[in-house]
Amino acid sequence: MKHILYALNGTFLMLLVPALFVLALRQLSHEANQKLVNTFGFNSQIIVGGLGIIVHELSHLIMAIIFGHHINAVSLLRIPSNTNDMSLGYVKHTWSPTSTYQKVGNAFIGIAPVLGCTLLIYIIMRTLNTPISLAQNQLTTQLLSNGNALNWNFLTHSWIYIFELFQLNFDSIWHSIVALLLVISLCFGGFDLSEADISSGKYAFLGLIGITFIMLLLVSFLGFHVALLPFLVNITVWIYLVFIISIVILAIINLIMYILNIIL
Repeated sequence: MKHILYALNGTFLMLLVPALFVLALRQLSHEANQKLVNTFGFNSQIIVGGLGIIVHELSHLIMAIIFGHHINAVSLLRIPSNTNDMSLGYVKHTWSPTSTYQKVGNAFIGIAPVLGCTLLIYIIMRTLNTPISLAQNQLTTQLLSNGNALNWNFLTHSWIYIFELFQLNFDSIWHSIVALLLVISLCFGGFDLSEADISSGKYAFLGLIGITFIMLLLVSFLGFHVALLPFLVNITVWIYLVFIISIVILAIINLIMYILNIIL
């Protein structure tokens, strides 16, 4: 029974909670883009979210290549010439209907932008010396010292570390500004998943739930969970931190855009 509980707990924390973050990010990103377009015009989302759009489409492209799809046409960033054309980028690809591997790939291609943007935000924040590394190490250490238990003391300290992520380091102010601008662009253009992305991605998500549960169950049964726990906790913590940072930034942007819509 304990092996099943371990697998259920790990699957919930590693996949189900992040899935809620992704849905929140998608909604906030979509609303921010709409407010931006309503205030400054259609092309403003290209200026602000251009990097995010490129990473969004590039993630689709890379995943399509990994799953052996034939790439027909690619546009990582474009300005539509037709007012009825709302597409800012695309990856047109085909696959063999007889290939199970390629058909499964469609599901993972749908969620690829979330994976790409999350990874790039983390790389940016680590490279530009933001406090995310310190927060990640502190949260991971404390969580492991608590025996992987989410008690009140851990939750209290967690918010302190998360709050420190948004404090500017004036010794490296330019690093903080550049990191913020890059993350804003990624949040604007990267997490705004289309209905097609969500529709195909849900099958990948269901598959990942099954695979993760079985793997964690096997790891626990074989007694490897103690050795793997620091790695799993570390990965989960940095994913949570990136999602929380992105949600806070998008929430603030939505508030600013709402005020600008009223003023302008």
